[in-house]
Amino acid sequence: MIKKIKGPLILTLVVIVVRILLEEMGAPGVITNILGVFWLAFPVAIYFGVGVAASQEAHPYKTLVKLIVVYGVCARLMVALSYSLAYVFAWSAPRFSGGGVVGEEVTALQGLLLMPAFNLVPGLIMAIGAGLLVGPATLAIRRKMLKPKVADENEETPGTSPF
Repeated sequence: MIKKIKGPLILTLVVIVVRILLEEMGAPGVITNILGVFWLAFPVAIYFGVGVAASQEAHPYKTLVKLIVVYGVCARLMVALSYSLAYVFAWSAPRFSGGGVVGEEVTALQGLLLMPAFNLVPGLIMAIGAGLLVGPATLAIRRKMLKPKVADENEETPGTSPF
């Protein structure tokens, strides 16, 4: 399973790092918000759905759900870690401020534990939920496309003639 989620997790890490770099360079929030990890839940679920459909998994939907959940947990843990690192390195992005008043100090408990945890739970629910909306639909469509067509008795098979 690790091989199947390795690529999407590397992409997720790149998105996190690029977003942090852009935020620290002062890029507008409109641009940095586009680079949120939440948006990756959709293409990653499609990727998993297509991959599982092409495999010979005995229980494709069960496999897909496992992939989506494991990816979602790993991705959200990376985001939570970025919040803790933001406290340690005093990153300036507003999303790391804890929602407090400007100039108000974020305590170690808030910066290292509470903010990452409060970000983790809703993010995890949204990421897994989004994946479970798109992934199974992709899997169903892809399996239907890959299913060999059974020739109808009344249909003419290519290259043959009823005469």
